[in-house]
Amino acid sequence: MSLMARIGFAPRARTTPARYVQTRAVGRPAPRNSPLDRLWRWIVRAVYQRPAMSAFAHDIISAPLPVAVGTEIINICNADCSFCGYGKGEDGKGGDPRVKQKLNPEVFTHALKLFDAAGGGVFTLSPILGEVSVHPRWLDMVREARSFPNIKGVSCFTNGILLDRFGSDNILKSGLTNISFSTSLTGREAYNRLYGVDKYDTVVNNLFDLLETNKRLGRPVHITVLLRIDKPFAKFFASDIYERLCSLMNTRDIEILDDAWDGYKGLIKQEALPIGHKFKDNYPDKSVPCYAMFRKLEIMLDGTIQACACRIEPELWGGNILDHKTLHEAWRDPGLERLRNDWFEGKLQDCCKTCEHYIPYTNLLRPTEPKRVARHALGRVKRAVLGSTRQPIQF
Repeated sequence: MSLMARIGFAPRARTTPARYVQTRAVGRPAPRNSPLDRLWRWIVRAVYQRPAMSAFAHDIISAPLPVAVGTEIINICNADCSFCGYGKGEDGKGGDPRVKQKLNPEVFTHALKLFDAAGGGVFTLSPILGEVSVHPRWLDMVREARSFPNIKGVSCFTNGILLDRFGSDNILKSGLTNISFSTSLTGREAYNRLYGVDKYDTVVNNLFDLLETNKRLGRPVHITVLLRIDKPFAKFFASDIYERLCSLMNTRDIEILDDAWDGYKGLIKQEALPIGHKFKDNYPDKSVPCYAMFRKLEIMLDGTIQACACRIEPELWGGNILDHKTLHEAWRDPGLERLRNDWFEGKLQDCCKTCEHYIPYTNLLRPTEPKRVARHALGRVKRAVLGSTRQPIQF
């Protein structure tokens, strides 16, 4: 048992629950342009330092640019996670019917050019189903992205298995600003059962080498640890490995997925989940379009634009990024617009009807709730005083 647990004090990691606060709307929203509306919109954008941030529902559906932009990098994985759709179903293609391939370099460079020309920000470089570090040139691609003046950061997800091949110093100095590290830290048996490969010791060593090196370098990268562990969580909170984690990172950056599991259209069975966990329910009322339609421009390996970043869904494929000359044009791709308009008219794609990931697009307004705006403003003041350089995460 850890020292913190023995003395009755152990800061707790965050859990990610299945339910989200729902902000409902009926029908297509009207524009909001009264003097008070314009004032509130100005306050929100000033506090978050995002000049195009949406403050009302109509702002979201009429936004000229997406909230986030990213590409897949590869659709090959080096793990066989029990809870993931990768490799499941007939011929292993139930979750992804495509052939195994890497991101088309022309697609990547074109996407970066459009993103940079539109003002840039943090670019996401992660597979939907796959592992970023399986691509042998992933750090070169990070460097290419950061060579554009308006691309201020790059984020990715990783299972950490291959990180020792690249070296923590190289990874942390590549230009990455955000790394989300998915793993299980309650022992070899649980890890092997959930991640399907006997790499527990390698992953633990890679994780702590990354965290210790990041601390030594002055924390240039914001690292989040995403845990998939059995219940009850108390055993983990009392462990030495949790105490070691807390010595190297803020507990707010340690997240445990809790009863928020995707069944991937029936590909994942209950026994495949961590012990004691449950699937998310399929939300019964989907009259409000899903946030995925209005949040991120997800660019796939061949340049296809998909209206969702959660799964591989051919029903949600639009045009190709290579056919667009601006990011605004790509965001208003006719295929995407058809899917958005169909949803407002009550015509959902079959994959959306059964998807447990659904969240109404109006939830994108949660950061604009007055208490959250006030909290963020105070946080900015605090960071200014403490000199923090923490980067925002975009998924």
